[in-house]
Amino acid sequence: MSSIYTEKVFDHFRNPRNMGKMENPDGVGKVGNPKCGDIMVIYIKVKNEKIFDIKFQTFGCTAAIRSYPV
Repeated sequence: MSSIYTEKVFDHFRNPRNMGKMENPDGVGKVGNPKCGDIMVIYIKVKNEKIFDIKFQTFGCTAAIRSYPV
């Protein structure tokens, strides 16, 4: 039986990049889907008017976890 997800999607699910909560962020964004329960929080730090660091936390299904900013 074939999967509806590609191997690249599973790779990002198994090995997420830039994941975790950030201490003392300059900005925080939160979005969610109340129907299915997926939630994403994005943290950024800005230095010299440019994004210096970015991290995320995603709670939900495989597709939700894969759809973070890369």
